[in-house]
Amino acid sequence: MAAVTTGTTDRDGQPPRTRDREATEARILDCAARLFAEQGYRTVTVRAIATGAGVNVALINRYFGSKLGLFDAVLGAGATLPQLSAVPLDELPRYLAEYAMRRRQRSADSSRALSAATRSVESPEIRELLRERLENQLIGPLAARLPATEARRRAALCVAVLIGTGYVRGLLADDTPPDPAFLDHLTDVFRTCLRQLP
Repeated sequence: MAAVTTGTTDRDGQPPRTRDREATEARILDCAARLFAEQGYRTVTVRAIATGAGVNVALINRYFGSKLGLFDAVLGAGATLPQLSAVPLDELPRYLAEYAMRRRQRSADSSRALSAATRSVESPEIRELLRERLENQLIGPLAARLPATEARRRAALCVAVLIGTGYVRGLLADDTPPDPAFLDHLTDVFRTCLRQLP
């Protein structure tokens, strides 16, 4: 999003309005993430988010375009997706196992984004948004790395294990580091998911 500036700088050399906008956007996103995670997309109104963030509705629409745009931004704030293209194919199972076990430790943003998605999946527009994100950010890039036979189906299975592991650990509030034997086992699970069918 374009920054609004006044043409002057503060003592840190930063445009004051740019920092004000960033702080306001962060406040809106924080409030929206909390409300979406607690109540789901359908229940939460833009007016409730505006009230909670201490801004007016017009400002939210100007920054994010719509309630759906704001929800998408909440999902983006929680996204810390693996750079699959940089990982050698034979190292993918271990990489994904380690990533799955790190998700819980990452941030409150990731946890709230996942809760918001889970509570909102009954909304057709959210289901479509989530489908696009899964396809474009995880399933598609992973499938592109695999041999052609059933590549997309194997990638989707792998993503289900990845998300499911993080989700269950979040529900259980499990922050304990995995022991090496468990990590080896999870690596084998991903290796099975990625294996080309005969």
